[in-house]
Amino acid sequence: MANDSPSPATGGSRPSSLGLAWQAALHWSPVWIPLVLLAQILILGLRPALARGSELDILTPQVSERCETTDAEHAFLERQVRAWDDPIFRARNRRALDRGLDR
Repeated sequence: MANDSPSPATGGSRPSSLGLAWQAALHWSPVWIPLVLLAQILILGLRPALARGSELDILTPQVSERCETTDAEHAFLERQVRAWDDPIFRARNRRALDRGLDR
């Protein structure tokens, strides 16, 4: 009766299928690790980013319109600040109010 499984005492050990799988996985790890990372980036990173980019492209005209409105309001307020910082404007405004002319 032959013993199919070698004993550890005899030193003849046959690699198990699990050990062979680990060796193959480690041997091919320079290939599959970057592939896994690339798949993760594509699925979890690039696809949502492209979807969000298209959503933002749709909103671009609204944002541009709001930006133009805000810029115009800012320019108006800047002119008001410069005018009120000018002593001549303040004097003219005070005289107009004294005469009853509301500017």
